[in-house]
Amino acid sequence: MPKKSNAAERIVRATAALLASRGYAGTGLSDIIARSEAPKGSLYHYFPDGKPQIASAAIGFVGREVEAFLEQAGSDAPHGRNVLARFTATLRSWLENSRFAEACPVFSTALSIDAELAPVQAECRAVLQAWHAGIARALQADGMAAEAAASRAWLMLSALEGAVAIARSEQSFRALEATERELRALLPE
Repeated sequence: MPKKSNAAERIVRATAALLASRGYAGTGLSDIIARSEAPKGSLYHYFPDGKPQIASAAIGFVGREVEAFLEQAGSDAPHGRNVLARFTATLRSWLENSRFAEACPVFSTALSIDAELAPVQAECRAVLQAWHAGIARALQADGMAAEAAASRAWLMLSALEGAVAIARSEQSFRALEATERELRALLPE
């Protein structure tokens, strides 16, 4: 996110964490204020359009962070396997650090919004498409044809995000580990 202020950054980070654990509907402005320890006036100063604008900023922030490390992970061969390992490790870290209370904030938000929240929905879609593109580029760098790489990238993204939902439910990494193992078998060496 562009440098606005320490308060704006705290608001965005707090919102991302809340979205990861509660989704959009379960995240209230009072929760954001409490978690960010920002003055209430900061919310409307930096985000005059309220909760949808804050959520969009949080999703964009997380999206750019993950996109950057996917690009970095995919820069070395085996590109696809490195991306898979890094993405899985990030998802596991979110789960582990929160004791299974938080998952991917983008996926959690995408599941909890409706068409009335078009800006938030558009941000989620843009982030997921960017992650997909990063994974597909890594697979193409391993020699996979563009169409196959695009399809495999959707499979990877969908399977990992689904495994996170199961991991949260079971309070176990079993599904995430199995999914990573199965996906690795589908990737070029």
